[in-house]
Amino acid sequence: TVKSIITYPKYGAVLKNKNLNINGHAWAGELGVQKMEYSIDFGSTWKTCALEKPVNRLAWQHFSAKMVFPKKGYYEVWARATDENGKSQPMVLPGWNPKGYLNNACHRIAVKVV
Repeated sequence: TVKSIITYPKYGAVLKNKNLNINGHAWAGELGVQKMEYSIDFGSTWKTCALEKPVNRLAWQHFSAKMVFPKKGYYEVWARATDENGKSQPMVLPGWNPKGYLNNACHRIAVKVV
């Protein structure tokens, strides 16, 4: 299943200005990741990330984005990958088990702009 993870910044980052660069990785198994997006409004709108080609057929792909928050406050940055067949990560994963196997829901990090 297609999945992604934000690797920078760390969860709970406190920002002194409204600009943020995020980095992460996305993977879709036998398929490639076609599109990578982020949201700062709980999934209401999505913006495209820069997505690098994989170094080999089964490698994770790097993504990055430069974002500007509209005002100070608490935000969640959500990441969503879409594979070559057009299948995207779900917002939440119904029936997710406690050990997290097969979890491919959108990855989220909390940030605070002060």
